[in-house]
Amino acid sequence: MRASAAIAVALGGLVLLVAAPAAGPRPVLGVALAVLAGAGQSGLTLWARGGGSARADVGAFTTGMLCLLPLAAADGVLPTAGGPALTAGALLFLGTVPTLLAYRWYFTGLTAVPGATAAVLVLLEPATAALLATVCFGEPVTPALLAGSVLLLAAIALLTRESG
Repeated sequence: MRASAAIAVALGGLVLLVAAPAAGPRPVLGVALAVLAGAGQSGLTLWARGGGSARADVGAFTTGMLCLLPLAAADGVLPTAGGPALTAGALLFLGTVPTLLAYRWYFTGLTAVPGATAAVLVLLEPATAALLATVCFGEPVTPALLAGSVLLLAAIALLTRESG
């Protein structure tokens, strides 16, 4: 019962975060791409829960590679801005920290918690993105952004109380 309530509260928070006025030049395209990315992440999450984190890593990296290949073919495999040392360092960091390590820990964690907990904890990502957008890019803090973030955190608190 508490898991269902947590999911409902989290979805309410997510709706508030997504429904906030967009600052970008093409908000409809941004929301559509975010929904597509979310659907892909959901499918990958279900696949990981069914077959383990190693299987999900291979699927995620293969899919990412296939999606990026057309862009690399059109623009070149390596970016030219910043010089080769900066490019190599950036690629090494991006391939190791936010990709290899983060996804390994994420998929391993998925197998250790109930599905409802995993679903709500994944929703920390949009709250974190909203926080980073305000801090790093100066986007305005709106009542909807605050309320959505509070609801997401409340959903996590509901689940924490259930398991504690």
